[in-house]
Amino acid sequence: MNKLKIKALVLSIIITALAFPHNNSNSSDNSNSPNLMFLYSELNVFPSVNNNWVYYFSFRIPYNHLVFVKDINGYKAGFSLVIEVTDTLGNFVDRQIKEDIIQVNDYLDTDSDILFYQGLLTFHLSKADYNFLPLITDINSKDERKLNKKQILAATDKFKNLLSPLIINSQKEKHNKQVNTVLTNYEGFIPFINNNLDIIIPSIDTSLNNLKAIIINNDDTVFNGYLKESSVFNLNFQKCDSQIVIGQSGDIVPTRNFLIKNLCNQFSEGNIAFLLFKGEDQKPYVTYYKQCLWFDKPFALMNPEFAIKMLKYMTGEDEISKILSVKEKNYSKELYKFWKKYDPTPSTQYNEVMNEYYKRVDYTLKNFSAIGNKKGFNTDRGKIYIQLGKPKRIERSSNSEGKVVETWYYDQQKRFIFIDKQGTGEFPMQN
Repeated sequence: MNKLKIKALVLSIIITALAFPHNNSNSSDNSNSPNLMFLYSELNVFPSVNNNWVYYFSFRIPYNHLVFVKDINGYKAGFSLVIEVTDTLGNFVDRQIKEDIIQVNDYLDTDSDILFYQGLLTFHLSKADYNFLPLITDINSKDERKLNKKQILAATDKFKNLLSPLIINSQKEKHNKQVNTVLTNYEGFIPFINNNLDIIIPSIDTSLNNLKAIIINNDDTVFNGYLKESSVFNLNFQKCDSQIVIGQSGDIVPTRNFLIKNLCNQFSEGNIAFLLFKGEDQKPYVTYYKQCLWFDKPFALMNPEFAIKMLKYMTGEDEISKILSVKEKNYSKELYKFWKKYDPTPSTQYNEVMNEYYKRVDYTLKNFSAIGNKKGFNTDRGKIYIQLGKPKRIERSSNSEGKVVETWYYDQQKRFIFIDKQGTGEFPMQN
C-alpha cells in the first residue's frame, strides 16, 4: 500500500475518531468483556460526624442490559436492586432496596450502552468488616441475578488515615447551582479511555500536608513525587440526574483530599500500585492496588497476532512479517509501537486511530461475513468500510436479474456499488 493511500486512510480514521469521541460503547461481541457486566458498582467508605461510618454503594446499569417493553409513552424498563449486608460470620446487619422505572421514547435508546441508569444507596454502620451482597431483578423479564459480593475490611489496618484513591472526571458538573465533582464509577477500575480523569487521595488526618506518592503501572513508574495540591472538604456522595457527584454538604467528616491531575491518561492497561508515604518516611504508609481496563476494547485487538495481520490495509506484507518475527510475548508491544506513529494524541496512552481502525474491523466481521466462512474484513464491502468508514447513505435495490444491489454514497464524487451475485451475502464490488 503506497504512502498516499495510507495517509488518506489515516486521515479518514482521524476524522471519524475525533468527530465522534470515545464514549465507552461496546463495539464487539466479546463475552469476556468487562463492559458486558449487568451492573457496575463501587463501594466507598468514609467516617461520619456521628462516630459511625458511611458506606456509599453507587451503581449504574447500561440500558441495553435491561428488557424494555413498548407502552403508550414509548418503551419502559424497570429493576429492583436489593443490597444485603452481613458481617464476616454471615449474620444479617442491614438491607436496602432500590426500585425504579426507566422510560425512553426512541427504540434505539433501549439497545444503548452509552445511556445508563445510575443510583446510590447509603448505609450508616459502625466501623467493622462487612460483606455487601447485591441481588438485581429485571422487572419485565423477571430475570434475577446474584452479583459478586463486595467485601469491606474497615476494621483492619488497611483503612488507616489514608483512604483508597477515588477516580473522578476532570470536568465538573452543576448540581443545585453548585459545581461538583463526578465519580467515574467503573466497578472500582480505572478506565482506559481518552477522557480526562483525575485522582483524589483522601486523608482523615487533615493536618497532613506532606504526602508522597509512587505510582507504578505494570513495571513502569509513572509518578514519583510529593502531592502539592490538596484541600479540605466533605466527600458526600449525592445523586444528580444520571450521575453520582461529590457534594460539600452532609454528615461526612471533612478530609484532606490530595488531587493528582492528568495522570490517568498515562496509564496503560494492567496493574497499578499506589505507594503512599507520609513525610520523609522510607517505607510506604499504605499501598493500594487498582487495575486499568479497556472496557470497550475492540474484539479484533484481543488477539495481538490477528490484530497485526489486520494491518494489511495499513502497510505491506514485508512490514507485517517483520513485526511477527519478534517473540510472541512482544506482539502487543510491537503492535502499539506501529500505531504510535499515527496517534493524534501522542502524549497519552490511548490511541484514537488504533481504536477506530479495529472498531471498523469488528463491524465488518459482524455485518459483512458471507456464507462459506469468508470473513467480513476480506469482502469488498469490508475493505471499503475499513478504509473509509461508515458511508453517508446506503441504498438497497434489485437489478434486472433480481440480484440485491447496495450503493454506498460517501460524497457526490465517491460511491461504490456492490451486487450479491451468488446470494451468499458477499456483495463483490462492481465499480
